[in-house]
Amino acid sequence: MNETTIPQLSNEAKKRIKRIVGYHYGFTPADEDLLWIDKMLRNHYVVLHDQRIIWEVVAREVGKDLLKYRDRLGSLEFGRIWLEKSVFKYLTFASMCYRAGISAGAISLCRTAIETGLRERLAEELAKREAASQNDLPVKTLEQLRRLRDKPLSDLIGVASKEGILNERDIEESFSALKFRSQSSRKVLDKFIHGDIMWMVDFVRSREEDTRVVGAKDVLEEVKIVADMRLDQVAVEVLRATYRIAALLYFRR
Repeated sequence: MNETTIPQLSNEAKKRIKRIVGYHYGFTPADEDLLWIDKMLRNHYVVLHDQRIIWEVVAREVGKDLLKYRDRLGSLEFGRIWLEKSVFKYLTFASMCYRAGISAGAISLCRTAIETGLRERLAEELAKREAASQNDLPVKTLEQLRRLRDKPLSDLIGVASKEGILNERDIEESFSALKFRSQSSRKVLDKFIHGDIMWMVDFVRSREEDTRVVGAKDVLEEVKIVADMRLDQVAVEVLRATYRIAALLYFRR
């Protein structure tokens, strides 16, 4: 039985990956990171091996900024927050989607992380006012979660701003790389999540000098291809922004 073996990552391949990551994502991965990921993935995926290395190294870089809070809080406290809070659970799922090449799934899960994180953080803060003791907090937090469960994201942001947890400006600044015309970051997220093709085409063409597609069989196929052109980069920026918001909710107090 013939087996396909992926050759060891060459110096030329490393240079190529670095150029791609540097151009599209704004940082240069270290050789040891590329070699470690290459070894981890070796012969697991014959197809798109280089691309999978890129997804992995980018996902690791995007989340790296949170590690400074681990150093500040200590590993045990940092790990407790990470495991207990919903925003980090959905962020983990989003990162897994990106690593698997499912950019649309990563974007959707980031929005879930933001909304769920705001709701939980608000419930915890509001519950502190009603709880008679520390033991009473879980019950009061659950009551607040019930009260907040039907509030849309815009309302949650409003309440969070009123409570001094974070405000809309914090969110807009986190998503500044995705500014499009006068529309809010929520609009950008919603349009990509709901697959609004014509809006996505306008978004891409506002950032690309040339969006012609060579070989498209017709104008509809070209539009669909253009709509997907920025999906990977949008997923990276959404992940990066969601990590910042998660830090605002639980680490930057």
